Amino acid sequence: MSQSSIFKTCVCVCAVGTTAAGLVSLLFDKNDSIKTGTTNKPSTNQRKLFYIFGSPVGKSPSPLMHNTGFNHLGGRFSENFYEAIDTINPKVVSEYVKDPKFGGASVTIPLKEKLWDLVDQKSDAVLAIGALNTLIPTKDGRIIADNTDWKGIMIPLKPYLPSTLVQKTKGVIVGAGGTARAAIYALKQLGYSGDRLIVCNPRTPSKGDALAREFKCESTPDIENLKEVTCVVCTLPPAAKYVAPTSILEQKPVILEAIYLPPVTPLGEAAAKFGCKSVKGLDMLIAQGLEQFELWTGVDKAEVKAPIDKAVREMYKAAYIDKSL
Repeated sequence: MSQSSIFKTCVCVCAVGTTAAGLVSLLFDKNDSIKTGTTNKPSTNQRKLFYIFGSPVGKSPSPLMHNTGFNHLGGRFSENFYEAIDTINPKVVSEYVKDPKFGGASVTIPLKEKLWDLVDQKSDAVLAIGALNTLIPTKDGRIIADNTDWKGIMIPLKPYLPSTLVQKTKGVIVGAGGTARAAIYALKQLGYSGDRLIVCNPRTPSKGDALAREFKCESTPDIENLKEVTCVVCTLPPAAKYVAPTSILEQKPVILEAIYLPPVTPLGEAAAKFGCKSVKGLDMLIAQGLEQFELWTGVDKAEVKAPIDKAVREMYKAAYIDKSL
């Protein structure tokens, strides 16, 4: 498969929360090898298969991202393979998960809240957010659900938002879907809370109100009159063509858009015009993917960050930015 085609291309048995560290301890032994009960010598018996499930996933960069990581590590990891499976059917996902070679999966819309019957345990993040984006098999055949979307949001934002700033200012989430839930969780970890954390869902304000009540923060149908805003996370789809009010942009908050296509958006252009710092959807995608890679392999994400980042950004530039010039 060419790089361009890759780029284009419930009831839980146990609902006990699990931290990221706890997940790794369940999956890996002390020398970070997968607990398969076999040696670490390269062998076709150790080949693991990884997937992204959802629809549409034809343009997902995830296969390029993870296969780059496997190839960079070499050895037994080079035998692993990650591919996109376009489906909205949990039963289809179940068949892949049952395969003894199943190594893990990314999960995107519309399946993030529809795979609970396949899951034996939920991480703390999944319990809080109410959605999963990662499936992780354990050595004893159980499936753990985790959510790395919130880390994809938090990690690239953190350098711009020190705790001393966050504690005195406001963070805004625009939208009320699954990604908005992860964004609220992420901003809470950064230190925004209570009346300093605001949800705005312009099209259906009542959904924003309900989300704010659930997460014990504030909501508003319009953010125009808010003061001391230092962060805006937009989780709306591209069709919304959302642009923050001028009164917000003049405050120069850090802007994160969860979408990575199209590469240029009305909000992104407005943010640049007003001199706002921007975190791109591609930054979020890479950050959450690196978290998944570490959960599946036990390898510190720092070991594959550089080659994955380079491969994805080069392909993104060639496929979408250079082509539009």
